[in-house]
Amino acid sequence: MKSEKTTMSDIAKALAISNISVSRALSGQDGVSEELRSKILIKASEMGYLRAKSSGDKKILVLHQKPFIQDSSNYSHMIQGIEKALQTVGCAYDVEFVDKSRQEKLYLPHKVAKGSGFDGIIFIGGFENPYVRFMASKIKNQVFYTGYSPVLDCDSVWYNFNNSGYKQCEYLIQKGHERIGFIGGSSVYANKEKVLGIELALEDHALPVRDDFFIYAEGSFEEKVSELIHDSKGKGPTALICQWDYTAIKLIKYLYEKGIRVPEDLSVIGSGNTEMASLSIPALTTLELHIDQACESAVELLFKRIEEPDKPYETVRINSTLVERDSVKAVE
Repeated sequence: MKSEKTTMSDIAKALAISNISVSRALSGQDGVSEELRSKILIKASEMGYLRAKSSGDKKILVLHQKPFIQDSSNYSHMIQGIEKALQTVGCAYDVEFVDKSRQEKLYLPHKVAKGSGFDGIIFIGGFENPYVRFMASKIKNQVFYTGYSPVLDCDSVWYNFNNSGYKQCEYLIQKGHERIGFIGGSSVYANKEKVLGIELALEDHALPVRDDFFIYAEGSFEEKVSELIHDSKGKGPTALICQWDYTAIKLIKYLYEKGIRVPEDLSVIGSGNTEMASLSIPALTTLELHIDQACESAVELLFKRIEEPDKPYETVRINSTLVERDSVKAVE
């Protein structure tokens, strides 16, 4: 193998380890054992690897498009996770907030406008496609974390929402539920995948998919829930899967105010395993997203793109883990 074509990815494949472990070892960073570091250095030498620009020589721009005000999701955790992953590999970076209006006007991020050079961008969240294309003309290497778009050819780290929906629904079915619904925004691409997973689970268990049990609301959903409960005459859903923990906790509060008990009268399940999930009454059954591991994957994918700019685009999908608490009841 010619030395100029040996990459960190080649070394990682040869040793069946991650790219980020190879990067840490070759750049002298913490995070790998001395035994593994030695194996990596030996394999790199055997394969004729020529160390080009190290992680510590690179500079990454992290852009996010959601303010931290009243952050009831895992958004701040995601940004901190990306920072931690970049710090682990010893990489310089800048983090900047770019709101929707600045995207629409194609404003350059502050540091880019001031002349700072960057080797790559990590987008956190859903950015406008024209803005992404605009930034691609300025900084070639890009990775999307949670902002996957089927319109764009890009590297991305995305949660496996299809699997999540199936997993949540099947868990409820195993608890004896047959009338299962969903609450979430219709415009959110992730929800389209989640609903597909829910419908597949129902079909696989020969249970009906009740379209009237699927509540799509971009903002307030309480009125639609009220209509569903009063119109169903006791034949409404016994369990509702919610888009996020925040949605689920809002639902529990609303049901409590209407004299409907969770989980005695209706089971509720969320997604995200946010801090509020364990503090709610009852404590919320939800999904752990493994954010720190997802952030490491995003950084690893970006470095792989920088090193191999002509490789095919990749999407890494992260599966969630069910966290059982008190908001779901087994039914007979």
